[in-house]
Amino acid sequence: MQAQRWLVVFEGFALKFVFAILPLHFDRQNQRFKIRLKDLIVCIVCLVVYAVLAPIICVVLYTMNFDADNQITNVLSAFQFAFIYLFILVVQAMFVAKKETLHRLLNEMFDLKHVLEHVLRRPMLEFRLYSVIFLKIIFLDICIQVLSLYTFEESTLERATVALTVSSMLFYGMMYFVTIIENFILLGLLICGVMQMMINMIVKQLASRQQEWSKLQESTIGKPPSPGLVQMYMLHCRNVEIVKKFMDTLNFPTLMLIGWYFFMIVYSVYYMYVFVFEASQRGMRMDEVKACTNSTIFFLYQCMQLYLLALVPSVYTDQAEKMMRLLNVVSANQHQHRLDQDRLFELLMVDCTHRNYSISNYGMYAMNRALLFGNDVPTKPQIAVGVCFLMMRYVFTALVNLYLVGLMIGTLIQGSINSKLASFGEQQSNEEMASAFLHQLYMLHCKIAELEKQFMVAMNLPILMLNCFYFFTIVFSVSILADG
Repeated sequence: MQAQRWLVVFEGFALKFVFAILPLHFDRQNQRFKIRLKDLIVCIVCLVVYAVLAPIICVVLYTMNFDADNQITNVLSAFQFAFIYLFILVVQAMFVAKKETLHRLLNEMFDLKHVLEHVLRRPMLEFRLYSVIFLKIIFLDICIQVLSLYTFEESTLERATVALTVSSMLFYGMMYFVTIIENFILLGLLICGVMQMMINMIVKQLASRQQEWSKLQESTIGKPPSPGLVQMYMLHCRNVEIVKKFMDTLNFPTLMLIGWYFFMIVYSVYYMYVFVFEASQRGMRMDEVKACTNSTIFFLYQCMQLYLLALVPSVYTDQAEKMMRLLNVVSANQHQHRLDQDRLFELLMVDCTHRNYSISNYGMYAMNRALLFGNDVPTKPQIAVGVCFLMMRYVFTALVNLYLVGLMIGTLIQGSINSKLASFGEQQSNEEMASAFLHQLYMLHCKIAELEKQFMVAMNLPILMLNCFYFFTIVFSVSILADG
C-alpha cells in the first residue's frame, strides 16, 4: 500500500530540513546518510562563523534592550543569551565529533524502517504520529517563532535601527535552531516508537495465524519452531539497541533542552506577570490585549515542547512493553504445546522480562510522563536527585528566613523609633532640644528606609524565584490531591 505522493515529498523535505544540522549528507530518495568532506567543511566553517558572530549579536541586543530600572529582566536576558550561544556551539561541536556514530546509527535506524515497511506492507507515513510531527516541524514551529518575535520584540522593532532589527532576526533564528535540535531528537525517538508499533502489529498477525502454523509444523521434522516470531523478536531487540545508542549519543542535548524549557516557562510567566501588572496600573489598551494573548500562546508553546520531550519517549516505552503481553498471546494460541516451542517462548519471555525499556537521561530520571507528573517507584538515581532537591529546598528555606529576618529587623527598629517619638511627644522640653531630637530620629528613619530599599533590591531576584517555586509546589500538591 503506497502513501500519497504529496505526503512522500513532504516527508523527504522535512527530513532533509531537520538533518541539515548534521555534518552528514542525507539522500532523500534512498533515505541514506553519507559522510562527505564537503558537508563536514561547510559545518565546521558555519560553526566558526557562529562562534564569532553570535556573541556580537547577543551583546548588541543586550545593550540596546538594557533597562536600568529592571535588573531582573537584565539578568534573565543575559542568561538566555549565554545559554543559547553555548548550547548551539557545544551541540554542533559534538555532532562534528560524533559524525561516525551518527552516520552508522541513523543508517541502521532507516534500514530497520525499510525492513518493517516491507514486511508489514505498509509505509510508516500511514501512521498518524509519524506524519503529524512533520506538520509541527514545517508549520507550527515557524509560525510560533514569528509570533514570538512579534510579541517580545514589538517595541524593539518600533524603534528599529538596522543593527537592532538584524540582530533580533538572527537571534530568533538561533532560538529556532534550538527547536530544530529538539525536533531531531523527537524525530529519532518517534521513528523508533512507530517501528515498535509496526513490530507489534506483525506479532499480532503471527498470533492470529499461530494455530494454522502449529498444524503444519506437526508433520515437519527438524524445522525451527515459529521462525517468524524469532525474527520479529530479533528486530525488536535491534530496535531497543538503536534507541539506547541514540539516547546515549544525545544525552547532553536532551538534558540541556529540558533545563532550557523549564527556564523559558519561568521567563514567560514572569514576562506575562510584569506586563499585566504594568498594564493594570495604567489601563489596558486593545493592542496590549493582543500582545498579552500572543505571549500566552508562546508560554503554552514552551509547555508543549517540554511535554513532547516526555511524551515521545513514552510512546516508545509503552509500545515496547507490550511485547511481553504479545508473547503470552502467541504462546496461548498454539494448537499443540510442543517442548521445543515451549522452551522458545520461555527464553523469549525471560529475555523480555529482564529488559528495561524506559528511556533515561544519563540514568538520572526516566523520560516519560513521570518526568512532569511524578513517579510511584523511584529508582536509585531518582533518589539521588530527590536528595539534591531536598537540599535545594533547605537552601530556599534559608533564603526565606533571611528575607523575613531582614524585614523583621527593619520593622522592629522602625517600631522603636515610633515609640520614642510617641514618648517624646508627651514630654515637655525646650525647642532646641526637641528640634535636635526630631532631626536625629528622622535621620535614623531615613537610614533604615534606605537600608530596607537596598535589601529589597538585593533580594528581588531570589524572592521572585521563591514565589515561582512555591506557586509550582502549590499547583503540584493540588494535582496530587486531585489524583488521590
